[in-house]
Amino acid sequence: MKLLYISSGYSGIYDYLNQSIKDELSSNRYEWVHFHPLERMEKLKSIVTTFQPKVALTLTGDHLPIQTIQFLKEHGISLVCWMTEDPFYMDKTMKLINNFDYVFTIDSGALRHYQPVHLNAYHLPLGTNPTVFKPLPAGNIYKSDLLFVGYPYPTRVDLIHFLLENTNYQITLIGTAWYNALQRVWRNNPRVTIKDTWIKPQEVVYYYNGASIVLNPHRSHNFLHNQNTLGVVNESINNRTFDVAACEAFQLIEEKPDLRSFFTEEEMVSYQDYEDCLRKIVFYMDNEEQRRIIAQRARRVVIEKHTFLHRVETMMDIIQKDGL
Repeated sequence: MKLLYISSGYSGIYDYLNQSIKDELSSNRYEWVHFHPLERMEKLKSIVTTFQPKVALTLTGDHLPIQTIQFLKEHGISLVCWMTEDPFYMDKTMKLINNFDYVFTIDSGALRHYQPVHLNAYHLPLGTNPTVFKPLPAGNIYKSDLLFVGYPYPTRVDLIHFLLENTNYQITLIGTAWYNALQRVWRNNPRVTIKDTWIKPQEVVYYYNGASIVLNPHRSHNFLHNQNTLGVVNESINNRTFDVAACEAFQLIEEKPDLRSFFTEEEMVSYQDYEDCLRKIVFYMDNEEQRRIIAQRARRVVIEKHTFLHRVETMMDIIQKDGL
């Protein structure tokens, strides 16, 4: 099956996602070519004429011009979209999904809204790239008691404030806007290290490896700036779950409905609320050996089942069963 891979059109973390997918397409000898949605239509027309792809795959789909979609459909090319921001922009994605022949979503809550209106909608979480996220020695500058990497959504900020007020652990926070998100009393506190910028996965891996406990609270479905007036609640674990586990780092993850579909309680420790998170931090901070054993189990599961290789193969199997 000849495949046209169309980049999402976004930068930042999407550079990593796009490259990870392209690496797996190359390493597994799929016949494929790449196109960027901002490139000229003349290039796309040349690809379609000379390469003759059967399938076009993209992420998010919102940077793909309608004329590009129409052109591909006119040439009998099946369109596939992996919705990698669900359910936070459901107002937009519900309007987009019928542009595509196959829709894959990272969230099972979003899937239930897609299935009644789309015949080929499937749940497919993001995976990890084990050539990037892996166990590595971390120097002192990467060491922390507690680590969080990601945007300071209000519920995450509240959790960090709660932990700062109720523990004496050192906390490292990485992500744009954390400095201003914290209460003034904590911004320059010696217990708090803030990297107020987005950091590439190739460096984040060292922070994961250097942390005693990586915190993994999820984004809230009702954040003010989401585009989710349907109120679809995110039920699935995020891709950070797999990245941290691939590093053989111990994480405390916020409980999600489908967590146990991926990891048992012996492979991944979750928390229900801030108080539960605090109790488990105190317990596991004093039990390094248990952290190590649990983290090893989680990594084994991820390497066996949850890399981008597994995701690409699953996607291709679903598409090819229709004879494409």
